[in-house]
Amino acid sequence: MTSRVTTAIASAKLVAVTLREATLADGEQIWRWNFAPEVRAWSKQSAAVALAEHTQWFARRLADDREPIWVIETPTHGVGTVRLDAVGGGLTRISIALATAARGRGIGRRAVTAACDRWGRPIFAEILADNLASRACFEACGFRSVVECDGLFTYHWDPEI
Repeated sequence: MTSRVTTAIASAKLVAVTLREATLADGEQIWRWNFAPEVRAWSKQSAAVALAEHTQWFARRLADDREPIWVIETPTHGVGTVRLDAVGGGLTRISIALATAARGRGIGRRAVTAACDRWGRPIFAEILADNLASRACFEACGFRSVVECDGLFTYHWDPEI
């Protein structure tokens, strides 16, 4: 069993991850990643959104380049999305959604790290307490838990720390 785990970890290190800015053409795929049932199950807002509603929101969102949305890509294809949302008071929240096949391979960790490096300013994440995989991912990226309230952990990352 140890050799299987070691092999999986070694394979994960070989997958290159890049972020590219999302375009209108990415809208439907990003909707699929964000509204996959297993993603919604771990989301603070679990309600599904119709594709038509998402398409309208996505077009408005892309028009405002102050809040980036990136497609996470491996050398062969897109595997998820990461986005930053301004929430007021100078605060920025990060969100990530990965395709099922991309999970557990270190891709999320590399994508979060790349997004933080690109942004270069403080970011926070809100993660459900029982979402242990996401909590471990963000902790591995240097986020620190700053508060837990009603089953929701808030993590903070600052490039100065």
